[in-house]
Amino acid sequence: MSAVIEVENLEFSFDGRRPVLRGIRFQLEPGGSLAVLGANGSGKSTLLWCILGLLKARGVVRLFGEPRTRRSLARVGVVFQNPEDQLFMPRLVEDLSLTLVNRGHPPAEASQAALRALESAGLGHAANLPASQLSLGQRKRAAIAAALVCQPELLVLDEPTAELDGRSARLLRERLKLLPVAKLIATHDLGLAREVCERVLLLEDGEVLAEGSAAEILSDSALLERAGLI
Repeated sequence: MSAVIEVENLEFSFDGRRPVLRGIRFQLEPGGSLAVLGANGSGKSTLLWCILGLLKARGVVRLFGEPRTRRSLARVGVVFQNPEDQLFMPRLVEDLSLTLVNRGHPPAEASQAALRALESAGLGHAANLPASQLSLGQRKRAAIAAALVCQPELLVLDEPTAELDGRSARLLRERLKLLPVAKLIATHDLGLAREVCERVLLLEDGEVLAEGSAAEILSDSALLERAGLI
């Protein structure tokens, strides 16, 4: 079975002169979970956007064993750092059903799938509310439900626990641990990486500082200090 993500010699610069990403190389296997760790400005989010094609980078990106195409991207669910980028309809159930309707599902069928996704996220009671009436933790969970409603094989998340209080972050980590899909998570939350991810890709100034098991990387305090994470 092909890797879910394969990245080889990825390079990116916003201005064509100063590199933001340099020589990034890694792969993620089906069902695997990888945390992209690094301090602010290390290139974590930029790497995600390059993989998804939102930023144009040099190098090789393959999704599910093939070059990135609309077909392969349809197998990916994306969760942005700010849930407001995904949740903007008058009712939460409409936010979740929108993608399905756009893919040709009948509205009634899409609505039922959206309701099931909200129930599984513990948000069934909020289906008819706008996202603006939810707490930040609830909006983050709703954004994950919106990404999952199309049953992706890969979930890409950018700083999912950013700005959350301790309880909300714990609930989100517990939710992510239960998801049976491959996960690529950009974060500087060491607890999230430790609890949810099997492997870690550690970035420093746009380069791979280390890659290995989460247990190995997260137990190396000297390495984490060098990366600006402790």
